[in-house]
Amino acid sequence: MSRRWRRGTIVLVVAGGLAVVGGAAGAGLWHVSASPQFCNSCHIMRPYVEAWTVSKHGSVACVQCHYPPGLRDTLRVKFQAVTQVAKWATGTYNSKPFAEVEDASCLRSGCHATSDLERKGELAFRREIRFDHRPHLDSAKTGRQLRCTSCHAQVVVEKHFEVTESTCFICHFKGMKGPRELTPIAGCTGCHETPKSDILVGSVRFNHEVVVRRGVACQSCHLNVVEGQGEAPRERCIGCHNQPEKLARHGETKLIHAAHVTERSVECTRCHTEIRHRLPPLIGIQAARP
Repeated sequence: MSRRWRRGTIVLVVAGGLAVVGGAAGAGLWHVSASPQFCNSCHIMRPYVEAWTVSKHGSVACVQCHYPPGLRDTLRVKFQAVTQVAKWATGTYNSKPFAEVEDASCLRSGCHATSDLERKGELAFRREIRFDHRPHLDSAKTGRQLRCTSCHAQVVVEKHFEVTESTCFICHFKGMKGPRELTPIAGCTGCHETPKSDILVGSVRFNHEVVVRRGVACQSCHLNVVEGQGEAPRERCIGCHNQPEKLARHGETKLIHAAHVTERSVECTRCHTEIRHRLPPLIGIQAARP
């Protein structure tokens, strides 16, 4: 074997060894950077990690939600993560980090597949509130394409990916309340069950089911259960946008919702004023004993 041949062989062996070591190091760095401990190493992320650990998704790794399925998308998110690290190193980061969670992450097999959500049908929550994913997944019924994060979001740091009631109220009540009428989307019984027990109003015994069977609408009595109009004043746009051409399109509701609801997940209350939905204080009313 000539000296030149031996030298070339040595170079190839060394290069191959470096490639193997580099690949192993890269794989190790990839694994470490995908761990919750890595996220928690940044001080601005610690409150979010703490909220995640006590949430319903506390047993699900961060990357399962924040990295969409597919290598190409994962590389894209990794690049975004690197830019965030660069911002941290240069001190140009925002104290309120923003992260997108794609529907593909939520609806993947083994998590919350669309077929599983449809099969579950109607769900019951606290105060006997009913909810069904099916109409919310149908853009023909909602009038716009909703995302999982349209309802499941993190408005405040302590609530990790939870449903905020104010989001529900803006969709169901905006533009539905007049001076003497209230016509919420899906109606009152679309979410609420009719109370079955009797109540006493002074000395009068009252039963909701009897009144509903007579065809009396809930809002005939409960007109004062909604506060606020949910307006989206132009001034709120200026908090994010300063381009005159964008501000000029403030009134194009369909376009605005496509950009802020379908394409990106922007919290409803960033644009809309709050709508409250609750019963007023019950004076002289109590549950009747059987």
